[in-house]
Amino acid sequence: MTINGLLKNVMTILLVVLLASCVQTDSTLTQAREELPFPVLYPEEIPDGWAVNETIYEDRLLVIIFNNNQEGQIELVQDQNIQGLDVDELRSHVLSNVSVGSEFLLSHEVVEVGDYVGELAYFTDPISTLQYTFVEKNELFNESVGPIPYYQVIGKGVSSDELKEFIHTLEVST
Repeated sequence: MTINGLLKNVMTILLVVLLASCVQTDSTLTQAREELPFPVLYPEEIPDGWAVNETIYEDRLLVIIFNNNQEGQIELVQDQNIQGLDVDELRSHVLSNVSVGSEFLLSHEVVEVGDYVGELAYFTDPISTLQYTFVEKNELFNESVGPIPYYQVIGKGVSSDELKEFIHTLEVST
């Protein structure tokens, strides 16, 4: 077999694996959208260089893991039981009209990213990790009955700009 033939076979195998992964992700997202009591978020368009690696849905927990070709990973966690946000603090932050620059602060700070507001935490051990636990800003002022949906994005081996770019792509999946 020639090198070109071998490369063609490898590319075919990779394409089949990628397509199977996409079908599994679509099926899992459809099931989660039908069963979860809150809106499911998914990127409007997955940023260049990123691909879905794994989708897990069980017991009202949805985790979608994205990987890039530089060994970075972003986990999008959707679970009504995420804890740790002070909703009153988030409301005060949004109402304060404090200008939020383009900086993505690396600390335990309240941060706005696009349509979302939440707490960003930075961890260094054992691997550099950014964790953004957030809600949709408009949900803070929604008078509907029921809990506000919390979401979480965990970036490992990614820059704050990459994580911010990813968060900006998130929208309610339909």
